[in-house]
Amino acid sequence: MSYYFPPWDTNLEPSDGNVRNWLDNLYAKFQPVEQARWNQANIDTLFHAGEQRFINSYFNFYPQYNWQNFNFNIVQQMNNMVTGYQRQHRKSIIYQPFESNHPTAADDWTKVEMYCNQYRQRLEKFSRACEESCISGFVLLQPYLDFRDDPINGTLDLKLWSYNSFLADPYFREPDASDANFFWMQQYISKQEAQLTFPDKIDTIKPMAGTPQRYGNFYFLPENYNMARNDLLVLSYVWYRWMRKKRMLINKITEELFDYGGTENELDELLDKVPELEEIKMDVPSWKLAVVLNDQLMFQGYNPLGFDECPVIPIYWNYDPQIAYYDLRVRSLTRAMRDPNFLLNRRIILNHDISESSINSGWKYKEDAISNPENLRYSGQGKDLIIKTGFEMGDAEKIIPNAVPPSDMQLADQMLDLIQRTSGISYENFGLSDDKAISGLTTALRQASSLVALQKYFDQWDTALKLLGNLDLKIIQNNWSSQKVAKILNKEPDPLFFNKMFTRHQVVVSEGLNTETQQKMHFVELLELNERMGGALPPSFIMKYYPGQGKEEITQFLESQAQQAQAAQQQKEMLENAFTDARLKELYSRAASNIAMARERHGRSESNIGLFEERLSEITQNRAMATKAKVESLEKLLDLIQKYGEIEAALKASQLQGIELQQQEEEAREKIDAKRTADANEFLSKISSQMPTQNISQAI
Repeated sequence: MSYYFPPWDTNLEPSDGNVRNWLDNLYAKFQPVEQARWNQANIDTLFHAGEQRFINSYFNFYPQYNWQNFNFNIVQQMNNMVTGYQRQHRKSIIYQPFESNHPTAADDWTKVEMYCNQYRQRLEKFSRACEESCISGFVLLQPYLDFRDDPINGTLDLKLWSYNSFLADPYFREPDASDANFFWMQQYISKQEAQLTFPDKIDTIKPMAGTPQRYGNFYFLPENYNMARNDLLVLSYVWYRWMRKKRMLINKITEELFDYGGTENELDELLDKVPELEEIKMDVPSWKLAVVLNDQLMFQGYNPLGFDECPVIPIYWNYDPQIAYYDLRVRSLTRAMRDPNFLLNRRIILNHDISESSINSGWKYKEDAISNPENLRYSGQGKDLIIKTGFEMGDAEKIIPNAVPPSDMQLADQMLDLIQRTSGISYENFGLSDDKAISGLTTALRQASSLVALQKYFDQWDTALKLLGNLDLKIIQNNWSSQKVAKILNKEPDPLFFNKMFTRHQVVVSEGLNTETQQKMHFVELLELNERMGGALPPSFIMKYYPGQGKEEITQFLESQAQQAQAAQQQKEMLENAFTDARLKELYSRAASNIAMARERHGRSESNIGLFEERLSEITQNRAMATKAKVESLEKLLDLIQKYGEIEAALKASQLQGIELQQQEEEAREKIDAKRTADANEFLSKISSQMPTQNISQAI
């Protein structure tokens, strides 16, 4: 056993010379605390698997030698209902701009993230982590790059560390473990895999011997239960929090602070072009990694993936770091069901023993009271039971078998109901009711009400998924090239995709099209939406989201039907166009006829104007003649005045003046009629001049 020499030097880093002592001191300081979590998680895991025999000593109950070991596993079904709901409603990672409107880069991040999740089934691994947290209480998820498929950029993947494969700082309190001081993960690999993982350390790896009993500190790992297998090496990853200098850029005008991760040359060029920027260096918490194979240090330095945040994501069910008792800080869903499940199992076995240990059937009778005792074995099969003479009928009685007390059966039912109550899970609320008369809406409402008791745990998993999205983005920005991203997107990425000075983003988790249930629900929603929109969505668009089989054949059939319908529609449109063209030509001919008539009327109006002018000249001539006649009449008037007197002459003159005024009124009336006719003809001619005479003549 390794020895611990307090105080443990927290400023001491591992090196080739002290790595074994460094690990031993770390293990000796925190293993007694973590052992409580390991023990309880191991019991929870065995309960989930249906193994309960070892718990007899825990309850101070030692059965007899011939005790029947039956295990009735109710815990697993309860856990599966919660994790099954999480799998049905599995959520996706979506990026959204948080402070400014740059949706293009956020959309590119979302597409790359969805590609990574589908390529390596990372969301399935996340669901597996949620399932193990229900079982054991606490697991770790770690995003990393796998360089087997892509030795240049790597493939984004997800590693699940089970409860027995890591030693964690037992005093961290933040849900993202940002205040933790260390995480020590351990696994077993073959020597060949070790040589492929560390090609520059082959000479160091070759003489190593597989001795897990010497270097394997995590005794709940399955490899430690078979000490005879000595061909595996112990690989340890120790992450510990450290401080480092970080280069930042500050805008002296707006006082904004930006993260910078470029080279020195790029920084100098940026500072020259943007004089309001200034470089500063800050002490920020970061994480270092020590990789140890058996007792040899393979790597030691800052996070090779290039980010400062905690490299692992804790996935837990109940984590209460404020509790002083170590075995209660981490609790699983199984923990609440262990006691009632064990008591239910024990009650069923006791009831079974009671029913089997009693005499089930038989007779009690006086000696020589039965004529043929063999008939007692065939009672109820038509055999007569003959009582000898001298004996009474009461000398032979039926033995009534002992029955299990009803209270014991009710106690077993209470234990079964107690499992549901302690876990907060009900069969009915998860849609497993036997009542066929319950509607789907009622089932959905019950399920929603049940999830209120479990909402805390689903929110914790959503938070963990958001943390995963943050780390994924940093890994992609720090390690992938633009060519790899362009290959995934089928286009060049947005210029802000790799820009670390880009404004803050927001990670949103929402239900997507990950599971088959979600795909079917989305397809039904599309059908309903298309029906409400009157069939506006084409069948080819809807079939893209069809989750069933035969998708290609159905799509081809719908395309052929659409082509036939399109051809029929085109023919119908051609007939309608021909009919419309004929009607248009008929309208053109009518318009041309009307224009001809208008031109004829216009010509008539011009001739009327000539006649009007001729009449005006005649009127002028008549006026001249009238003036001449007036002069002549004036001479005659003067002669008459001399001959007959002034009174008679004035009377004749007034008569002549009245005749003249009447003639003038008639002339004015004729002028007005002629003017109206001319104006009407001019208006008609203007309308005729605005008609498309050229098109009309072509149509004619």
